[in-house]
Amino acid sequence: MMQFRDDIRIRQRRRSSRIHWSRIWFIVIGILILVSCCTLSYFYISLTPMRKDEDRIQKLVQNQTDIKTVEQVNVDYRTSTTYSAVGKTASGIEKVAIIKGKSSKVATYDRSDGLSNEQLRTIVLKKYNPSKIYSANISEYKGALVWEVSYKDQKGTLSFATLDFKTGNPYRTINGL
Repeated sequence: MMQFRDDIRIRQRRRSSRIHWSRIWFIVIGILILVSCCTLSYFYISLTPMRKDEDRIQKLVQNQTDIKTVEQVNVDYRTSTTYSAVGKTASGIEKVAIIKGKSSKVATYDRSDGLSNEQLRTIVLKKYNPSKIYSANISEYKGALVWEVSYKDQKGTLSFATLDFKTGNPYRTINGL
């Protein structure tokens, strides 16, 4: 009986102390997939209100104005929320629609009444000499239609300019944020 137990011990395999790299790689890849899924879910959930507002603005503009295709929706948060939508009518005329907050009132303007993108770019480059222009969006400021321009100045700081929609004259500038 004793001999039998000793034989069993001899025949048992000893566990190797070697590291199984394939297991480690599977664990690392699994953790990376889990973290990326959590990150994507976070961004998807956090951007849901903005997507809903954009859909609401598009439907409101298409139902209450002659704009048939909405190309761009922007939002400004100052003292209140202002949405702007740029789109084209069925005849191809570009128009701008302004909606204040949760209101269902839509004010429309002809896009051709204001500066073109190229004219605006020329004015900003001459007046402010930015190293980079980040964005230029149409909005409303103190009851007037304006361009909101954000840019990087020569010092490398973020700056903003609020320019008149038709003339390009500045309403306000914020330098060096």
